[in-house]
Amino acid sequence: MKKTVLILILFIGLNAFAQNNVKILYHEDVMTDKEYIYTNESLFSLDGKKVGFIVKPSLEMKNEAFVYTGIFVESVGIGTCLEKDDLTILFEDSTKITLKSYSKFNCKGISKFDLSDTELNKLTKRIKAVRFLNGRSFEELTILVEKEKDKTFFIDVKRAIDKQVYEVVDEM
Repeated sequence: MKKTVLILILFIGLNAFAQNNVKILYHEDVMTDKEYIYTNESLFSLDGKKVGFIVKPSLEMKNEAFVYTGIFVESVGIGTCLEKDDLTILFEDSTKITLKSYSKFNCKGISKFDLSDTELNKLTKRIKAVRFLNGRSFEELTILVEKEKDKTFFIDVKRAIDKQVYEVVDEM
């Protein structure tokens, strides 16, 4: 019994002090008076050297607090132009969400996705795989998530938002 309690205390202690390397960064462009809020980490998925995508959270300041407003994806080599794209996230518990992009036709490789409250709540699960589908060319790339920091990416972003702590980045 004592051994079980000791193991439980150690497990809780290790989880409490688990490293969360995701930080919120804040930058105000003095030339345009625009504010930029972003994270120092992203979910990076590559298949070879010329095909891949990066998943990043979209953050805003609302009522003097950082909030999750969606996700954006920067892709390369998955078709040349994008429109009506899908981002499917499969979690380790076999549930999944499929997000539809709201961004207009573009050839810059950028897709933007809104998050409903239900979808946002699902992002507190560990990730198993991510698929990006180009809605224009129907080319797709599915990546199995292997690194621990990638499996907990959305969990770590949520923790960083909950802390409401940020670093000011002074760029010109």
